Amino acid sequence: MGYKGRITGITFVAIIIIVIRTFVKLNFGETPHDIPLPATILMIIGWYLGREYDKSVFKANRDPLTGLFNRRYVLDNIQKLFSKANRKRNKLAVILLDVNDFKQINDNFGHETGDQVLKFISNLLIDSFVSEDIVARWGGDEFLIVFTFADEKRLNQKISYFKNSMKGKDWKYNGLSVSIGKAIYPSDDKTFESLISIADANMYRFKSYHNSNT
Repeated sequence: MGYKGRITGITFVAIIIIVIRTFVKLNFGETPHDIPLPATILMIIGWYLGREYDKSVFKANRDPLTGLFNRRYVLDNIQKLFSKANRKRNKLAVILLDVNDFKQINDNFGHETGDQVLKFISNLLIDSFVSEDIVARWGGDEFLIVFTFADEKRLNQKISYFKNSMKGKDWKYNGLSVSIGKAIYPSDDKTFESLISIADANMYRFKSYHNSNT
């Protein structure tokens, strides 16, 4: 959760207090107290209102089940990552990930187990990618990662690390696996919508291969 609301709230109240104290000093010669009680109360109110704002922003941008960013956050912030990549002359990977046979997991073990699988995968994704990247629940059992990189070797290392982490888990559902598809900006395309389509097609190509071998 960010601190923007709390910082803004306290700063706004502090400016009001300074203005009032300056006005009093100019017109009456002195201020009654170094730290007046009303000013302290106002600071507390400003902090509280700012905290509530921060909470609401956090909830609006997060998936309630996994705690990952949601689709809304991605769409609101993706252009910032494109601009950052252009500025630093980096590449951008748009990665889609889908849980194989997720419906069977829900049908055979129940939706609670399905939810636990999504939470576990979410935690592995957070551990595998750095905080500057976007890791989001795109919808259902589908996840989205937007990863900035200069060397594609590093991208492949991140994906391999995630896959190896999955293999090391003792899953209740035997043989749990995911299908992953990716698209690279700017070599594959230059718009987010097109990159999503390419990554999605690559993911389902991988999923078809998985289904034909199970």
